[in-house]
Amino acid sequence: MSEENLTGSLLVAHPSLRDPNFRRTILFLSHHTPDEGATGFVLNRPLEEAFPLVPGSPEVPICYGGPVEPSTIILASLQWRENPTAVAFRTFVGRLGEEAVEPEWRQGLRAFAGYSGWSRGQLEGEIAEEAWLVIPPTRDLIRMESPQTAWLEIMRQSSPHLQLLAEAPDEPWLN
Repeated sequence: MSEENLTGSLLVAHPSLRDPNFRRTILFLSHHTPDEGATGFVLNRPLEEAFPLVPGSPEVPICYGGPVEPSTIILASLQWRENPTAVAFRTFVGRLGEEAVEPEWRQGLRAFAGYSGWSRGQLEGEIAEEAWLVIPPTRDLIRMESPQTAWLEIMRQSSPHLQLLAEAPDEPWLN
């Protein structure tokens, strides 16, 4: 098992991961330590809803964040930074409104219905079982402008084997 801190990394579900909560997902790990566990948010499952930050302001898109507390809305900003290349991440809790979100954090603002969580050692075990690929974030993946195709594109770029598994039908016996 890895003793590495994976905070800021992306978890990409392996094609064989069948758990409906995580099937074909891309998650941003907002917090991880081997001693404490991990927390993250699904980036590529937009919902048909938007979160009204305050009346009259643009609505914030909502994504399914994960199976933990799905009825709770978590407001967060994910921003790509060039120097050094990294993701700046911040959550906003409590009374939410435009005044609660500083102007520099409004770019990249999105809402998540729930979050994903792992207890101590759980994520490391899943990674060791190859349920997840761990990849560095990129500008395009953080912006997530094409959530419907992002996961498949990662599989295609990863390896011919993963591409083949990703493009196989879920139930090949029905063909």
